[in-house]
Amino acid sequence: MGEASAAAQDNPVARYRQVRDQSLSLIENLSAEDCNLQSMPDVSPAKWHLAHTTWFFETFVLKERAGYQAFHPRFEYLFNSYYNSVGEQFARPHRSLLSRPSLDEVRDYRSHVDEEMAQAVSDGLSTDHQALLELGLNHEQQHQELLLMDIKHALFQNPLHPAYSPHAYAASASVGEVERIEHPGGVTEIGADGDAFCFDNERPRHRELVHDFAIANRPVSNGEFLEFIYDGGYRTPAVWLSDGWGAVTEKDWQAPLYWVQRDGGWMEYTLHGLVELDLNAPVVHVSLYEADAYASWAGARLPTEAQWEMLATMEPWSGQFYAKDHLHPSMHAKFGGSV
Repeated sequence: MGEASAAAQDNPVARYRQVRDQSLSLIENLSAEDCNLQSMPDVSPAKWHLAHTTWFFETFVLKERAGYQAFHPRFEYLFNSYYNSVGEQFARPHRSLLSRPSLDEVRDYRSHVDEEMAQAVSDGLSTDHQALLELGLNHEQQHQELLLMDIKHALFQNPLHPAYSPHAYAASASVGEVERIEHPGGVTEIGADGDAFCFDNERPRHRELVHDFAIANRPVSNGEFLEFIYDGGYRTPAVWLSDGWGAVTEKDWQAPLYWVQRDGGWMEYTLHGLVELDLNAPVVHVSLYEADAYASWAGARLPTEAQWEMLATMEPWSGQFYAKDHLHPSMHAKFGGSV
């Protein structure tokens, strides 16, 4: 989501507050009604994200401290997600039915837990609780990304196509022709390395044999994917995996999610609202089936995880961050098309 300041990185209380404040900043432009929207079972209301990330710190850190009293005895049930060892969970598809607690009450919940956590961190945490603090902060940053993803899907259901961000969409610069970069194979190591934080599914680091390959020097653009559509890509079963073609026919896919056809042209719904389709921007919100069909149509294939990681780890670390007002991908990555 963002880059923590050097001062916050050196001060655990400041870092905790920085991450927590970032979550609240994400809902500044949302109404209470917006924060309770749930557009499908895989989406959660913004209010639930705010409460669940708070529940994490209360459950795994504060409840271990002598004398701590839970903010509300039933919040453990309402805001648990899938931690079966903790107890039962309220059904995920029905989270939008939780009109209570109100958004204001969830804010109060966050304030209560934040004050208690700040004191706990200042007092000094055990080694186990320090690890849980680090996990909780990274977990919250995950939910910040999810919150943006979820509110985008929810607002898209509104025929008014309201914008999440008041800032104007910044179009991508013109892209050149795709170049294919030849790369030698070999044995490479993939997975998390070193002592820095990572999630458990990023380990263990292991060796993979990668054969010689070629990869595009940039992601596929909207303009290139539009050529696939105009060439009948969504009407040509030969380029689709069997399950993918089943999804096309069952769900009547005709374009990527968030593309809208109007007056003979194409628009795309973004967090900045509905904008004219940016032909130079990378195509996003396509399923694995759509990506694979495009690659097949283009006479290529998708890169493997090992191929991608081999190249990505050779480049200087960089990214697109909310803190830098990046709310939609631009043609930024050096590698990333089909191979």
